Amino acid sequence: MKKIIFSLLILLSISTAASFAQCGDDLLKQALKEMASSQYIKDFTVELLKDKKDTKTGYVKYSIVLNNRSQYKFNIVNGASNPEQIILQIYQGDDLKASNMHNGKLYNEFEFICGKTGVYNLLFSFKGGTEGCAKAVQSLVKQFSE
Repeated sequence: MKKIIFSLLILLSISTAASFAQCGDDLLKQALKEMASSQYIKDFTVELLKDKKDTKTGYVKYSIVLNNRSQYKFNIVNGASNPEQIILQIYQGDDLKASNMHNGKLYNEFEFICGKTGVYNLLFSFKGGTEGCAKAVQSLVKQFSE
């Protein structure tokens, strides 16, 4: 009986480790590759897990500073086992400035030209409040002169 329980624990730990591995460096490497020739600034890890009591997972929020007259690119890579694709929204205060969702379609990358230097919030969530993981990379495409 002890052997069976021990074997089950080993299988459970291996399957748990495999599920976390899919949200690791491989996703980041893919996101970095997709940013092409733009200049890397920062990467973001999103892991939303449901609490047993919750019906939805919610969101992850990061605060960043964006500069006026700068064109930024955001690349998003979803985990292989995600039931839905991740949604990235950029807010300045309560104003939605940009998103990877346009006309109901989700994109793996989008660009944003900042019109005002300030603190912006990146809000990551899954459609329907499901759980999952993703990586995103922020990069600089171009800075415009005055």
